[in-house]
Parts: sequence; structure tokens; C-alpha cells
Amino acid sequence: RARGWITLSQAAIQGLAASAAIALAAPAGAALAAMAGLAAVMAVDGLSAVVAAFDQDGAADQAARRLDSLLQYAPPPPTVPQEVKTPEAPTLHLAGEDLAPGERVAILGPSGAGKTTLLERLLALRPCAPGTLRLNGQDLSTMTPEAARAAFSASPQDAALMAGTVAQNLRLAAPEAPDDALWDALRDAGLDARIAAAAQGLNTWLGDNGERLSGGERRRLSLARALLRPAHWLLLDEPTEGLDAATEALVMARLAARLDRTGQGLLLVSHRPALLALCGRQIQISAAGSQA
Repeated sequence: RARGWITLSQAAIQGLAASAAIALAAPAGAALAAMAGLAAVMAVDGLSAVVAAFDQDGAADQAARRLDSLLQYAPPPPTVPQEVKTPEAPTLHLAGEDLAPGERVAILGPSGAGKTTLLERLLALRPCAPGTLRLNGQDLSTMTPEAARAAFSASPQDAALMAGTVAQNLRLAAPEAPDDALWDALRDAGLDARIAAAAQGLNTWLGDNGERLSGGERRRLSLARALLRPAHWLLLDEPTEGLDAATEALVMARLAARLDRTGQGLLLVSHRPALLALCGRQIQISAAGSQA
């Protein structure tokens, strides 16, 4: 709005300046009057950069205030990843089913049935209807996003990576995690050999959205990041999509060993039979949202 008023004012001032110059120079002849009008317009136009600077200063001030509100926020102290213990893990109620801590459940259904949407609702990325999802007996729709997300760690189907190093991308899940924890997560995701072979190791630069990695490597890095975050339930959406059979078998074996060791629960969305073998239970979601 301010920029619009500034533009309108500039046009009006230019018109007035040109008219005044032409009127004053008219007695000297048409040619000189035209030159005077042009000179007046150019003089006023030269001041437009100063006006634009004031406009940009205002925008910069507002941006700084928005950043201040973020930078002044004091987050809780980060936690170092620890083994997840089943006894403290919360129960889940979803799709009409009660899930005990540590269960491994496959979420099945046709394309468009809402499998990914269900995971996003657990993460409070989408609203959920009252009573449809419960965490440790509490209705998820009444919980704050922070409280709901504390129970989960997720690797989405299209996980984004930032322009940074391997370590920086992993530590988005656990900022204070030591290097040993990063290597453990990479190993359990079947990516440790690839990163160890890189000259910079954990400090290897990945480029925008991990462009220096293949699609399967980006997916496994996202899985490693999810494994690094301390949470009682692991949400995986097509974690081995695009992997060859040998790599998928390696990832599946290491993931199974990690889940056995930690007692972490698993909610898995996948259509790959080999990966579904990880789960002892299946919940079928129909296109209408019902389950069997």
C-alpha cells in the first residue's frame, strides 16, 4: 500500500513539475519549453531512488522485527539421543485400533486413501477430528503441536535436505548429538560406507537439497536423521523407495536390529513386501477412510 502511494505521488509530482516548467518556458518557444519539461521530469525521476530507499528501509525494519521475534525465542535445552525404553513409551489409538508401545505396524491402502495424511496428522501438520487419534489416552486434537510431536520421529516420502554438510543435516534432529551418534544413525540407515568414503566424511557438502547425493542416498539420509531423533514412535513413509533389492535388504536388516535394541515403535507406510516383513501387524485403510 505504501509503495502504491509513493508511485502515485511520484507520477503526480512529475506531471506538475513538467507542466510548470513548460508554462514558464513557453515564452521562449516550443522547443525550449519541451526541453524544460523533459528536464523537470528527469530531475524528479532522479529523486525516485531516494524515495525507494526509504521504502526499502521500512521493509528491512519490519523484516528485522520479525526475525527478532524468532531469534529471541529460547528453545528448551537440546537432548542427546538416548535409547528409547518401551515402558515409558506412550500408547497410540488410530484408525480405530489401539497400538501398544513398541509395536510395528504397517499402514496399508490404495493410493489416495490417506496413509500419508494419517502420519501428518500424528505430527500435527494437519488437523484431526476429535476422538480419531489418541496419544497415551489423550485426544491428539486437544494437544499442542509440540506435545504431540515429542512422541514421534519421521522420515517423510519427500524429505527435504538443506544446503549444508551431512552433519548439519543430521543434527537438525538432534543439535547436540556427538559424531558417534551420527555414525550410528548412518550405519543403521545403510549409508555409513558411502559417507565414510567421502573425503570430508561428516563434513561433506551436499549442495542444495542434497543434490550431490543420489535419490536413494537422500532417502537414506532422511532415514538416518529420523533414527537420530529420540522418540518413542518412528514414522516412515516409503523409506526404501528407489533402492535396489540388495540395499533395501541391508537397510531392512539394520532397521530391524535397531528396533529390537531400542524397543521403538514403528508406523510404516510402504507397498514393498520385503519391508512389510518388519511389521507384525497391518492396518488397512480404504479410500473412504475406514480400516480393516
